[in-house]
Amino acid sequence: METFLTASKSALTKLSEYSTIRIVLGNQSCDLDSAVCALAQGFCEYLNGKKKNKENVAVIPILNVTKKEFRIKTEVIYYFRQHGISYELLTFRDEIDLNILKENDKKIEVVLVDHHVLGNEDMTLVNSVVEIIDHHPQDASWPWHGKTIHLDLVGSCATLVAHNLLIKHPEAVDAWLANFLRGPILLDTCKFLKEANRTTPLDREIMETLERISSLGPDRDQIYQGLLMAKTDISELTPEDLVLRDLKFESNVPFIGFPILVKDFLTLEGALRAVEKFLESRKCMLAILMGLVLKNDHVTRDIAVFSLLTNGLENKIIKALLESSQPPLELTLEKRIEEEKYNVFYYKQGNIRASRKQILPIVRETLSKKWDY
Repeated sequence: METFLTASKSALTKLSEYSTIRIVLGNQSCDLDSAVCALAQGFCEYLNGKKKNKENVAVIPILNVTKKEFRIKTEVIYYFRQHGISYELLTFRDEIDLNILKENDKKIEVVLVDHHVLGNEDMTLVNSVVEIIDHHPQDASWPWHGKTIHLDLVGSCATLVAHNLLIKHPEAVDAWLANFLRGPILLDTCKFLKEANRTTPLDREIMETLERISSLGPDRDQIYQGLLMAKTDISELTPEDLVLRDLKFESNVPFIGFPILVKDFLTLEGALRAVEKFLESRKCMLAILMGLVLKNDHVTRDIAVFSLLTNGLENKIIKALLESSQPPLELTLEKRIEEEKYNVFYYKQGNIRASRKQILPIVRETLSKKWDY
């Protein structure tokens, strides 16, 4: 991996020398699963090129966050440090301008990992995408006809990337790489906790294979607890940081994930103002706030809809969340905050198995309908 990352950073300084630039791009939240998948799948692409003697192809894994914002990805920083990955060998979104490369007639090939829907800022890449590896429910408006698609609703995208590596380059999956891939699988499946219901047979199969390879690695609980502590360490983060820390969009609706409960975020000084400023800066009407706490193998979730003024979209989304049956969210309104510029509807979430991955399609379907506000 270090050899590959060193080669990637070296290529970044001389892209004009390559005929093809193959980008492996993680999602905008740059969570642990996305970050590990970008590097591991990038390594797979690098090995593919070596096997085919393609010396004129640069493979660059991109962490889909700016270099400045990376500091708020606490569990990613912790995990990379644990595995000896140098910060200097990472490539961030603001360190390469793909549009300029395309304008200079460079052949850009993009592999999407841990997402398959492009944001507005990435729409120029749509014709450059050659492959998608993702574990989120298929968005019907993004069928990606004619592309290579690996879309499977497993617990972690790292499961799919590991599966890919084990098939194509089993000799390269050593103890270090096997251990590296285990972390996001454990975190995304909540350590295979039955209560969380985020595990599939393929997740278990891949984990068992990786554990056989990495026989000297630490046990599951040790890895999981270390990641959980790093993820929930918000001592150095401001409310503004927390809004950006785990962010995904569905159309123009941001889903803001917190490593604490929403009710606890709302008590932080400046929290409501931070969400308001964020929405104004992104020209969004509302945001969905989602909290998650994992403690003593017990999952707790809550959710809030934060809306700038009362509007029809707010009402439609709240109605869709309350009435959803696939899955039922079992929401209980606990608090409503009404201010001059915004409303907040805060709910306890009874169905702890419903994660953002399941809730996104509910909102997507609502947004796809045409409403008269």
